[in-house]
Amino acid sequence: MTQTQQALLTGDREETKYLVARQEQRALVASLNQHLPSHRHRGEGSNPLPSPEHFVTTVYFDTPSLTHFNAAKRDGEHHVKLRAKEYYDVHPSLAELATDAAEVMHRTPFVWLELKRREGSRSQKQRVRIQRLTVPEWLSGRGTDSAASGEGDALRAYCASLGEPLRACSLVNYRRASWQAPDDALRVTIDAEIAFFASPTELWTQPSLARSALGKPRHRESNLLVEVKRTNGALPAWLEGALQSARARPVAYSKFVRATESVLSP
Repeated sequence: MTQTQQALLTGDREETKYLVARQEQRALVASLNQHLPSHRHRGEGSNPLPSPEHFVTTVYFDTPSLTHFNAAKRDGEHHVKLRAKEYYDVHPSLAELATDAAEVMHRTPFVWLELKRREGSRSQKQRVRIQRLTVPEWLSGRGTDSAASGEGDALRAYCASLGEPLRACSLVNYRRASWQAPDDALRVTIDAEIAFFASPTELWTQPSLARSALGKPRHRESNLLVEVKRTNGALPAWLEGALQSARARPVAYSKFVRATESVLSP
């Protein structure tokens, strides 16, 4: 990923979310394929095999007094989230040839540690790629293994400023498909099979954060979550029409709040 692409990914963007019924997925995907290139990571550690299914596991962090969760509940339009994301691919076509489940999965030892700030419909992220095993060091404000010193400094300072320890409070896993304009000014994602989990024991020492390692889900989302992120202007007419055809419902949807609520529920 170039510096320009990284800046567009993490910079100030307009962000809108929609819930879409699963039966509308095929038509919506066909429209997206017609107007936008599908997006796939091609940088260091990328998966060279064709036709993978892309998955994401996000770990959300909070203090014992639930500083971030309570703030997000009070005001869903103005809050901060601290999270770590692991991306991995699954190749069902290889299942018949595999002798171990790990052979159909492509993963790396890295996660992206992110600090995301939301102000109304706009969002901004600071992120660093770090070794999974070093996450506890970063949460204590002592992380060192990032080449992105500016972003790393900001994350370290934030973690150290809270005055309380940070811990994994909830997780979410989902299958993601992405489309992105050539100039990176428009990005659309569809998240399916969304499931929420409590934090497993030995979270950072297990081989991966794949769904199979997370235990039993506390809750599942039955709909698709569509996110549209853009750096300028209104939605293109074709995209607005595609969302209307899919009967997309605009929502203020927080995976963090829903995941943490599912863990806190008796």
